Amino acid sequence: MRRWSTLYLALLLGCGQNYEEGAHPAPKPLPRSASSLPAGHPPVENTQHEFADEPGAITGTVRLSPDVGDRVPRDAYLYLIARERADGGAPYAFRKTKVPSFPHTFSLGQAHVARMLGDGIVFAEIPEMYLIARIDGDGMAGARPGDLSGACVQNPIAAGARNLEITIDHIN
Repeated sequence: MRRWSTLYLALLLGCGQNYEEGAHPAPKPLPRSASSLPAGHPPVENTQHEFADEPGAITGTVRLSPDVGDRVPRDAYLYLIARERADGGAPYAFRKTKVPSFPHTFSLGQAHVARMLGDGIVFAEIPEMYLIARIDGDGMAGARPGDLSGACVQNPIAAGARNLEITIDHIN
C-alpha cells in the first residue's frame, strides 16, 4: 500500500518542470553534401575554408605524389594533424574528412583543437607546431602499415601560417 501511495503522490505533484512548445530555438540545419542533393541542384559552398578567417587558423594545400596515387584506398580518410613535436605526441588539433580530390585546400583552427587532449589550448597562441597529413584506410586515428603520409614543407610552423604545402609521398 505504501508503494501505491508514493506513486500516487509523485504523479499528483509531478516533476515541477514546465515545458512550453516553441520556447527553444529551431535547430541549425545540417550541412548537405553534394552527394545528398537532388539531381540538378547547384553545388553547395566548400566548407574546407569555413575556418580560414578564424584568428590563428592555418591554411594550405595537400598534394598527392604520383608515386603513391594508385595506393589510396577507396573509402579512406584524410587526417590533418598539428602536433607539438616532429616525432609524434598528442595532437594540438586535427581534422578528419573523407579522402577528397587532390590537390586539396584546407584550413585548421580552434574548432579542430583535440577535445580531451586540448583543454585550455588556444590555437592562435601556439608558437610552434608540426603539421602532417595522413591517408588512413581504416578510419581509425592511429597510423597503420599501408597508410600514406606526408609532412608540411614549412615545418615547424606557427599559428596563422598561410599557403602551407604538404605532399603525401610516404607509405607507412
